[in-house]
Amino acid sequence: MTKTEAIQAMKEGKKVTHRYFTPDEWATMVNDQIVLEDGVKCTPKEFWYCRNTPNFDNYWSIYNE
Repeated sequence: MTKTEAIQAMKEGKKVTHRYFTPDEWATMVNDQIVLEDGVKCTPKEFWYCRNTPNFDNYWSIYNE
């Protein structure tokens, strides 16, 4: 899925992962904050700061637990 689709999925409470993430890494959104698999919370601006290259425009998917 695209970055836009991944953002929408996170807003719906779904966990998403990316092909550059390790197998156990995921992200979702709770109350307008990004929540990561280890419990870290950050703003969307912080999360996307280092993921702003074309490499992160695609290759997102729903995380399968």
